[in-house]
Amino acid sequence: WYSGEVLEKGIPRNDIFFDKAKHQAIRERINAQYGISPDSRIVMYAPTFRRSGTIEPYRIDWAQLLPLLREKLGCDNVTIFLRLHPNLIGKADTSSLQCCSEVIDMTRYHDMQELLCVSDMLITDYSSSMFDYAMLRRPCILYATDVEQYDRGYYYDFKELPFPLAQSGEELKNLIENFDSAAYLARLEEFLNNTLGLKEQGVAAKELAEWMRQRMIK
Repeated sequence: WYSGEVLEKGIPRNDIFFDKAKHQAIRERINAQYGISPDSRIVMYAPTFRRSGTIEPYRIDWAQLLPLLREKLGCDNVTIFLRLHPNLIGKADTSSLQCCSEVIDMTRYHDMQELLCVSDMLITDYSSSMFDYAMLRRPCILYATDVEQYDRGYYYDFKELPFPLAQSGEELKNLIENFDSAAYLARLEEFLNNTLGLKEQGVAAKELAEWMRQRMIK
């Protein structure tokens, strides 16, 4: 559909991942807004939507996982950000997914990239957020109980991805418990450099603006 020039400089929305000072400011603002302790670790659960609109695949026993997450993240205080796809806003009763006080619904928060910046771990399924989050070199786990039924297509085969996949609650528990950070980071670097072909350097917006400026009609 398009045969013109492609500016391979990355995606402007991802420039934020390279501004570490901005991450701290965002975290302080979110802490104040949602009453989160400054020493809390944050795990974001951000699944994508299903055509049927069902929320059944999103059910996680957080009460069971929280002790493991505390141990793995080295912090007694862990907060879960529940970030559902905007397509579900007003269409499904998701209150049952907040099964304990540590789970905060962040679905209506205005900026997904900001939430990724302050999260210490991401759990998702088929969402492209895994590729954005990979730039932060932090743990990402895939939890998908309906791999055989999912009908919206994949970017890559699961075997090509560096992110470990759990297809049941028990598998998710085991993945968290036995997560190997060194092996994960090695796979992640290989994927980013040789498979994904990452172009991001934190200056995509600047480069795009300069490209436009040079082509402006005087």
